[in-house]
Amino acid sequence: MHLEEVIKTIDNVVFSNTGQHLRDVEAVVLRGTWQAKTYEQIAETCEYSLNYIKQVAAPKLWRLLSEALGENISKTNFRFIIERQWEGHLEKILPSPELVNSLSAANINIDGRKPKASSDSQIKPQQYWGEVPEINIFYGRTQEFAMLNKWLVNDSCRLIAVVGMGGIGKTSLAVHCIQQIQDQFEFVIWRDLRSAPSVSKLLAELTQFLSPQSKNYFIEEDIDAQISDFIGLLRQHRCLIVLDTTTVIQQSSHVAGHYREGYQTYGKLLRRLGEESHRSCLMWIAREKPREIVLMEGETRPVRSLYLKGLDWQAQEILKDKNLLDRDSWEDLIQLYRGNPLALKIVASTIQELFGGKVSAFLKQETIVFGELNDILDEQFECISALEQEILYWLAIECQPISLSQLRADILAPVAQSELIEALESLLRRSLIERTIAQEEVIFSLQQPVVSQYVINQIGERICAEIQEFGRNNKIEKIQLLRTLVLVKRTQENEAIQEMQVRLILKPIKNQLCKILKDENLISELLTKILSLLQGKTSLVVGYAKSNVESLLLELKLDLGNLSYR
Repeated sequence: MHLEEVIKTIDNVVFSNTGQHLRDVEAVVLRGTWQAKTYEQIAETCEYSLNYIKQVAAPKLWRLLSEALGENISKTNFRFIIERQWEGHLEKILPSPELVNSLSAANINIDGRKPKASSDSQIKPQQYWGEVPEINIFYGRTQEFAMLNKWLVNDSCRLIAVVGMGGIGKTSLAVHCIQQIQDQFEFVIWRDLRSAPSVSKLLAELTQFLSPQSKNYFIEEDIDAQISDFIGLLRQHRCLIVLDTTTVIQQSSHVAGHYREGYQTYGKLLRRLGEESHRSCLMWIAREKPREIVLMEGETRPVRSLYLKGLDWQAQEILKDKNLLDRDSWEDLIQLYRGNPLALKIVASTIQELFGGKVSAFLKQETIVFGELNDILDEQFECISALEQEILYWLAIECQPISLSQLRADILAPVAQSELIEALESLLRRSLIERTIAQEEVIFSLQQPVVSQYVINQIGERICAEIQEFGRNNKIEKIQLLRTLVLVKRTQENEAIQEMQVRLILKPIKNQLCKILKDENLISELLTKILSLLQGKTSLVVGYAKSNVESLLLELKLDLGNLSYR
């Protein structure tokens, strides 16, 4: 289906209902929506403001089309409904016989391509690409592409998970792969779950596309029957359904694999799709692997999972596209971000804009987490449990890989071994930490420097906020993190680690306090008062607070001494 034919058809529909043609801004919105662009991206391509498009033109357009086509149309379902009506109810949206004849003469499929000359037995897939992003350039991933291709075509897997950190390229790989093998399926459907539809609503939409003649799409009270009917369609037709998930259906502050209240039936859907026989495949794209897939997957089973890591030398193509300088420093930059494509694109744009493309100048700043990178990590950090957060804090503070026994020794509050193992497993599944074997001992570390700096920044912000809060109410109970973590381990075992802790953690906290309170003497008074209130408290109440306050006071004293000397 050609985009301009769609616009022309919609214009006919609007004219037949209102006597007026589409306005320029409405055509702009339709084109951008069809291409899965956000309102921000649409506004960048025209002279209309974002506010006007988002608050005036688009809502009016969706109301107009809803009345004209007799369905509730929005930005998220516009393409789905148009493609379904075009395929199943052509006469409903094509009032012009000449236009119908022109499409037939052009021999155009629903996906916008002219079919290849072939036998009648060749599959001609019907496709709904929905909100799939446009992938203009694809970097590397040769091995991962071959594996996905094999699972989908040769092994006929029923359920596949593609998982990895945000920005690692999961969606890009899936789009690239599906574009190459789409002719192996009768139906190809891509659905972005950012709007957090219930399983019942999702299945209603999918069923409507696979079987337009079906009448009962929505059966909220009997989800098992709805799943059974859906699997029945997957047995009749060979379908590839891709669900590009986000954190919106995950349960916050919980270990990986749990769903938000009201979304637990996604687990039931995945389990039944993996266990029951059918001819189709559902691909699940996410930052973390669902528990159901963990339990069902295997190298010879119809349920598989692909964990994506960063790019290696292929990441240089990203830097090349941004016209960055200092090729000798490219490898350092790639390693710093562990080949994460999105992170490299973001930082490459910053290097080009602020540092004239000089990679070496950026690396001297020793600041690697900023802007959109913070937003990406914020979103993932909000989902994890309190114990997972504490584990990340300790791994960042230690500045080196540590064993399970070392981690247990660091954590003050009593934690069951089973809880600790569950939290570590959850962090592994979220791609936030990595596990290695050293001298027959399992050790854990943060997966990449970006995560490490982000976590250290979080520690500093929270501790400064606690000290500020203490200054307002003088309540010792408010210094939770200050007593939970040790900022600098004052031992002689590893002076290099101690120096790193002072430079990376202690000094930034002290500098941030100075920036907030603007008076070193006031800071010293607050810290001294905390020490006085800790007197006589139990060791569990004091925790690491006394050691941390003394370290901060020492750092302040050193700075004040240097200032007096100057």
